[in-house]
Amino acid sequence: MNVILIPSVRGGLGHIGRTAALARAITRLAPQTHIEYLLDVEEIRAFNIDAAAAMGYRVNFLPLRHRNERDPVVRACLGHADVIVEDTSRSLIPYRAIVPHAAWLSIPMYPLWDELFMDWPLLQQVDAIAWAYPPALEFPPELASLSAKVLRTGPFMELADIPKQRAARNSLGFAPTEKILLYSPRGMSFGRDFGEQVLAAVIGAANILRKEQNVRLVLTSVNDRGDLRAPGVPEPLPKWISVVPTLASRQMLTYMRAADIAITEGSNATQEAAALGTPILMVPGTIYEAWVLGTHLQSVNGAKVIWIETVNASTLAENLRALLNDKGVRDTTVANAKQAVSGGSGVDAAARWVINAGKRRKVKR
Repeated sequence: MNVILIPSVRGGLGHIGRTAALARAITRLAPQTHIEYLLDVEEIRAFNIDAAAAMGYRVNFLPLRHRNERDPVVRACLGHADVIVEDTSRSLIPYRAIVPHAAWLSIPMYPLWDELFMDWPLLQQVDAIAWAYPPALEFPPELASLSAKVLRTGPFMELADIPKQRAARNSLGFAPTEKILLYSPRGMSFGRDFGEQVLAAVIGAANILRKEQNVRLVLTSVNDRGDLRAPGVPEPLPKWISVVPTLASRQMLTYMRAADIAITEGSNATQEAAALGTPILMVPGTIYEAWVLGTHLQSVNGAKVIWIETVNASTLAENLRALLNDKGVRDTTVANAKQAVSGGSGVDAAARWVINAGKRRKVKR
């Protein structure tokens, strides 16, 4: 069975990570499945090419399509698929008419304003819609006409084989006395202004805290050191800052488990940290789903949430200090965050749908 994953490559790492979690679940349940990524070259960010390659699957590219060559290009890229999984690339759904033999699973992002409602003619064409968010972020009620297609999976996460914190720290070489702050610039997917402000504040806050305790800052998903050149960022970086490139999912989750605090921006990393039991300081990114998740975590005391308007070294240091030094605060936020991301049938439900759909399609072909 052939499964092709088409994640959005215009934004950050979340779409790559989410589809990779689904791929791992499919492989675990049906080991003979062939899985590959197809990246749309329109508006692609180079960061996502490296990120997809790090997931361990073959990576192909969907070239620019013109009317006179659209059909053969689409057939060449998708014609061998039994199942197509598209994550927040709904503009590609009409291509299904060119490869009608393949089943189609769509994974929408939490709507930016009214986009999902306006895209309902596209979503009507798919076989299923995976709603990969916790129950607190409900499927939009104005799309009730599509409810029969919806798989309420909750976040896509595969965490069973991630080592416990002590083993994770040992495997990564962190000293027992080090306090590990984890932050992933991820190519500054929310824009340079946002990314540079957060990066400088994180480094400044870590520097403040180093006067009080043994703090190490780990910057992951940095494939280009040039991304770290920004106002307020020292050059060269001090030795207490470790820089790590984009990693395969299990490695990245091991870093997250090892951390004393995960500093997050987007929903995918925030949900993973919550499920792993790592305390969270969230600076919600400038998209609606991050705003909704940040607002919810703030309301249930599941994280320290700092909005970009007030982000600086002092505000981050104050909140990081509370998570590092106050066990009561730390334990409460961890428990509430885990509760906030729980629920749904899990990534295995989406994987089983893909496997069963692929079997049905192979019989028909």
